[in-house]
This record gives sequence, C-alpha cells and structure tokens, in this order.
Amino acid sequence: MDATPGSLIELCEKIERLAQFQDKVEPPSDPVRIWSVFLRDARALVAVEASALFLVEETSQEFVIDRAEPETLRAAFQREIDLQIEVGVFPVVLQRRQPSITPALGFGREWSIVLLPLATGRRTLGMAALLTPLQESALTLENMRLLGVLARQCSLVMENAVLYERLLREKESLEEANRRILYLSQRDALTGCFNRGYMNEQLPREIRRAARYRRALSLALCDLDHFKGINDARGHLCGDRVLKEFVATTLDLIRTDSDWMARYGGEEFLLVLPETSLANAIRLAERLRTHIAGKAFACEGDSFAVTASFGVVGLDAGDVPKGLTAEALLHQADEYLYRAKKKGRNRVVGGPPAL
Repeated sequence: MDATPGSLIELCEKIERLAQFQDKVEPPSDPVRIWSVFLRDARALVAVEASALFLVEETSQEFVIDRAEPETLRAAFQREIDLQIEVGVFPVVLQRRQPSITPALGFGREWSIVLLPLATGRRTLGMAALLTPLQESALTLENMRLLGVLARQCSLVMENAVLYERLLREKESLEEANRRILYLSQRDALTGCFNRGYMNEQLPREIRRAARYRRALSLALCDLDHFKGINDARGHLCGDRVLKEFVATTLDLIRTDSDWMARYGGEEFLLVLPETSLANAIRLAERLRTHIAGKAFACEGDSFAVTASFGVVGLDAGDVPKGLTAEALLHQADEYLYRAKKKGRNRVVGGPPAL
C-alpha cells in the first residue's frame, strides 16, 4: 500500500526531530545529558520499559555497563547481554551496525530487547539496549530505521563529548606539566628555594613595586660560616644536608605569603622582604641567626653547630627611589655581609644603602 500524505508528513516530522538531536545537547555535553535526550527521543518512537547503556572500555575493549534505567536493573541487563553474547546475537549486531530486535533471554518471554549499536566511522562506542513489550505494535520497520538514525546521531554527539573530555584531560595534563617545568626552572635543585635566575627576574620587580607604591623593602644576604670546613671534614653529602636544613628552617620563620628566599651562590642565600622596614629586617635576621646557632645539625649520628652571618640592607616606606637597581641593593647587602664576617662572623650587620 502506498503511503498516505499524512503518514509521509508524520515521517518527515519524526526525521526532523531526530536530526535536531545534536541541538538538544549543546556541545560540549556530558554523558548523562546525552543519554537522557536519547531515551526521550526513543520513547517517542517505541514503548521503552527499561534501558541500559554499554560503553567500550578503552584499555580492555570490553563492553561495560555504564548506566541503567531504572538502576535496579543494572545486573539484569548485564546478565541479558551476557546471554545475547552466548547465543551469538550481540556480535552479529555489532558487526552489521544495524538496529536489531530479539526476544529477551533473561527478562522473560513477554519482553523484547532492541539493540542499537553506537558507532561512528570505524569506531564502536557502545551499545544501547531497550527493553520493550514483545507485542509492541510500534516496533515497525520504519521505527526501527528511525531508531537507527537516532543511534547514529547519539553516537556522533557521544564521540564529540569523548573527544572533548580527552582534550580537556590533555590540556590539564599539559598545563600541569608546564606548571611543573616553570616550578623546576625557578627552584634550586638541592634546597627547593628559588634560584639565581628567579632572583634576577623578580628582585627588580620588587624594587619597582616598592618605589611605585611607596612601600618598604629590605634584603638580607646570609652566608653559612666556615661552610667549606664542614664539606672538608664531613663530606659534601653532609654539607648538602646542612644547606637543606638551613633553608627549611629559614622558610619556617619568614612570611611565606610575601617574603621569599633564593640561593645566591654556594652557601649564600638572599632573603627578599617586601613591606619590611630596615629595623624589622634586622630583627628578623637576628632571630634567624639565633635560631640557627642554637640548632643541632647532625650527620651520621654526629651532632654539631652551624652559624650564619647576615648583611641587611633596607629602605623604609617612601624611601625607595625610582631607578634604584637590584645590583646596587645587592652590592650594599654584600658589603654589610662582609663587615659581619670581618667582625667575627655569627652576627648581623645592616643599614640603608649608600644612595
């Protein structure tokens, strides 16, 4: 019998609704939303009493149940698919990539299972399983073809969602790798504090910021006394341990939200103290010196003392001139450190820069 104009119009309307599937799940979409829209459109064609979505697991390439509706039938659907695999129906449906209706093997004689392969190109994404009454009158050849169209539309959206999620993961991994590379490029490999390269970039910024906003700024250049003797007498591994403990101790005593520490070279370290006056910087250096001198360092069970000398240079709020260079401040801090060494070590010497 020829199709009537009314039936043709109805068919065209159904096809048009299915073609709008991608518009209903605005990309990028999540799997829950995709499956919800898919079921809604499927129920517009046939009576769906229950459903399940099986996805191909990337590593094992096995079909794993992703969701069931209702969720209480998850195990029943898994058993049903296992039975369909045993009798050979499931592999044939996969190979042909065409919708198939078959008697249910685990749900009872009054039920049918509609299997809809979800695939694009050469890639199989999964399988949709719809539980329908055996005598469902809507399971016509026309509606089965429409379900196939719906499955293909769903597959395209699912693949786009999978690709989008993969791109997001790769983007996050790349960003994390870049953050790690940046972190390592700025850090001293032994002690974990900032390195000389970071200091050379960041210190001029700190000076410009202090000058622009009329904030205080101080530097403390510190040097471990007689460190060469520690290396010579106890070995470089012990010397490395001393450096790491010294840095860890210092970082515990400074403001980690604003102050920072860089390895200046060898056993010399620079403390950069934004918004810290000269007087407060000298007090901090004295506290660090006292703490280090009172700390017991140990290597291979042998305990010993370590002392440090500090050269502090600072400018109070409003005193940082424009055009002040990092080299000038570092030179002055080094000069004060030299005086501390000349006066017998284990002491703090500080003052303003000679501008």
